[in-house]
Amino acid sequence: MIKLKHSILHTINLFVCVFAFCSANAQDNLIQIRPFDTNPGNLKLMFYDPGNIKEKAPLVVVLHGCTQMAKGCAEQTGWNKLAKLHQFYVLYPEQIILNNVENCFNWYRSADQSRDKGEPASIMQMINYLKKNKNIDSTRIYIIGLSAGGAMSSIMMSVYPEVFDKGGVIGGGPYKATESAINAGTSMLGMIAKSPEDWGDLIRKENPNYKGSYPELIVFHGGLDPVVNSNNANQLIKQWVNIHQTDYVEDEHFEKFRNNEDVELTIYKNKQQQEIVRYYRVRGMGHAIAIDTGDCRTQGGKTGMFSFDKNFHSTYWAADFFGIIKKPYVITGPTSVKPKTKNLTYSVPYHEGSVYSWKTPAGMWIQGNTHSNSIVLEVDYESGYLELTETDINGCKLEPCVFWIEVKD
Repeated sequence: MIKLKHSILHTINLFVCVFAFCSANAQDNLIQIRPFDTNPGNLKLMFYDPGNIKEKAPLVVVLHGCTQMAKGCAEQTGWNKLAKLHQFYVLYPEQIILNNVENCFNWYRSADQSRDKGEPASIMQMINYLKKNKNIDSTRIYIIGLSAGGAMSSIMMSVYPEVFDKGGVIGGGPYKATESAINAGTSMLGMIAKSPEDWGDLIRKENPNYKGSYPELIVFHGGLDPVVNSNNANQLIKQWVNIHQTDYVEDEHFEKFRNNEDVELTIYKNKQQQEIVRYYRVRGMGHAIAIDTGDCRTQGGKTGMFSFDKNFHSTYWAADFFGIIKKPYVITGPTSVKPKTKNLTYSVPYHEGSVYSWKTPAGMWIQGNTHSNSIVLEVDYESGYLELTETDINGCKLEPCVFWIEVKD
């Protein structure tokens, strides 16, 4: 029994230590706000204000991994760069060593898994404080976390579903995968599995009178994660499709996301064909964050022992999923067309030296030049999204723009 307990604690310590990639060169532009309320979970409120907010703006809550602090998390993930570019605030709740010797959010303790108690209550108090004191759009609040922070992100979305529009989990797992430290190791190893309904019931039990919608979810997980087995991502998705009253059957699957052989994308939709879960599985990566270092607008983050450059900036794609990436321009052209129509013109502003890459859905074809800022399109019977990515003269890709074309008689 002693050996078993030692083994379990060793596994937990591996989980909580593995995200120790804080940097001495971490960003120093976060501010600590205190006091902010009663703070029952005894957490720190660390905050990034890009300084260019002129109207109500989104708030992103970012939860760090174990042994990490807010500054290191900000540097590794690159959230502050995106906040400056696209004008939103970032809240970094920070754990303290008095709560957890490895600086982990206590995702596996029942005392920190309920509404208005412990660490979830402190995080919610931070959000309420910022809503009162900053120019925040309360309909556009998002949360995302990695490792233990990812597990706490699941908790926050589950116990405060009315607060968050969308959320994300990186290398984490489902709500109430365990309720004690003893079973945490079993959960992390992917050995706890339930039916979608049983997973969903855990959330419904927490919100017996809630009739509203739940946040949409984005998931990132390393395909070779030895610490939090990728089965945790599968169980999390089961839980989330069930709480959205749909099935655990993928609706779209892409083996190579944007031709990146390391990134696989799976999409789950509800009965109205609205996307509710987006799952990026990163091949060849362990318990880590996938980033794409560089100075371009769609790049960011910093590599470390557990932060890998996979030419895929997961932070950017999370922000894109949240809908807080401001597009450089709008594609112009007819939005509603009749079947079998030809010579439809769609265009964007011209920039000297740029290369334009258009992507058409099934049933639409580009006539003539496919790499100009202006194209001529032919449609058949199917509606779909036209997409453009511009690569500028410096070789940087701009934020992709999409345009819905409705084909009907």
